[in-house]
Amino acid sequence: MNTFFKKSNASSTCLIHTAPLIALMALSNPAQASKDQSYQSLRNWIDNAPVASEEVAPNQHLGIKDRALLEKYIPHTAWEYYFFDDMDMEITPTRHYPAPDDWGGEKADKDFSVDETGTLIGFTGGGYPFPEIAPDDPQAGQKVIQNMLWRPGANDYDMPMVTWLRSEGGKLDRIMEYTSVNVTYAHGHHSLVPGYEEVKSKQVMEFRSPRDMAGAKDMSIRYVDHYKENSGWLYMPAERKPRKTLASERTGELMGMDMIREDSNGFGGKVFENNWEYLGKRKVLATINVKTNPEFGGPHLWVPHKTRWEVRDAHVVLVKPKSENHPYSARIVFVDAETYWTHWMFAFDRKDDQMLRMNQHFLKYSEDYDVEPPEQAPYVKQDFNKSVGHQVFLHLGESDINAKKPHATMTHCYTNKREFTAARAKQFFSLRNMVSGRR
Repeated sequence: MNTFFKKSNASSTCLIHTAPLIALMALSNPAQASKDQSYQSLRNWIDNAPVASEEVAPNQHLGIKDRALLEKYIPHTAWEYYFFDDMDMEITPTRHYPAPDDWGGEKADKDFSVDETGTLIGFTGGGYPFPEIAPDDPQAGQKVIQNMLWRPGANDYDMPMVTWLRSEGGKLDRIMEYTSVNVTYAHGHHSLVPGYEEVKSKQVMEFRSPRDMAGAKDMSIRYVDHYKENSGWLYMPAERKPRKTLASERTGELMGMDMIREDSNGFGGKVFENNWEYLGKRKVLATINVKTNPEFGGPHLWVPHKTRWEVRDAHVVLVKPKSENHPYSARIVFVDAETYWTHWMFAFDRKDDQMLRMNQHFLKYSEDYDVEPPEQAPYVKQDFNKSVGHQVFLHLGESDINAKKPHATMTHCYTNKREFTAARAKQFFSLRNMVSGRR
């Protein structure tokens, strides 16, 4: 299939038109269809796959023998990696996960508008900007993503992480240890730090290993005004001073990992820089409330193994970058219809409309931390009881696959809720202290 595209001089528009024919050719051969990772193959699964006549029953373990059933709940583009001989998926009952008690109440900002691109104007948080999504709304896709970008639990945490970078066959190329600390400034009708009303959130990532990256720090600032470009600084000890990161770096790989900055949470880009289409809802299997950090399995050790899955209703959103210089021709994101966390993201190469990157997220509901706390990070011990009572999801990791290298980045996160005072937030996220290491 790649040979066809290399010989063709057709534009990306022509590729999209020819993709259905290629997909039909592949479907005539079941083995080939199973490995088809084109944009069109995923669209066919979303648009044409029949509603599952047999439900995935909870309280059971499913494996490769159950593939025909599982194919109805796992997006087609992931089949190449998620079906293997000793696969073990624990299916648990679909649960209701209520948002925080004060979410969307009087603290929520209701004095905002939406422009013609679907960009929020003047929203400062405190609740979902769009509690209801109408499928026939021409801006339904943007509204789903705006809810995802402002969901509860997205910020205010300490997150020690360990990341494994693996090539084919499970070959370990690199291990990275780092910590991310994130805080929300925009709290609806007030800012955490008076005088910083324009700031939505701040984040610092600090690396512990490997040796060539120890002490490196990456700070990013997101603004309430979505049209304002994020601010960022990267500090490498060898350079002895921070440099400002550019907007163009949003599409470059992050610290050598198999993701770009825009892949954060499935979509971390700018709404107005893309065209949007709402593709409806699909039931998908998702690792929405795992017991602890999952082990990795499959022939390359790239995907979660022996962990919990739930059947979830997900909004399906198609995102097409307007810029011809963007590496993706399209991105399809599956966002939970209740919690607005992303479960799956698939990004397709502008060169040939084949899958370039995908990610899948592992989550943990804070109220379950009291009965089954996740693993401790290898280099710091945390009191996970601090997270109980917040009624939010916390990130326990993800798998990011680059199909073209081919290569993957797997991460275990050890997330704990953290509450900052105004003075502490101002000090912690100052550029001077980021460089000096004073905390």
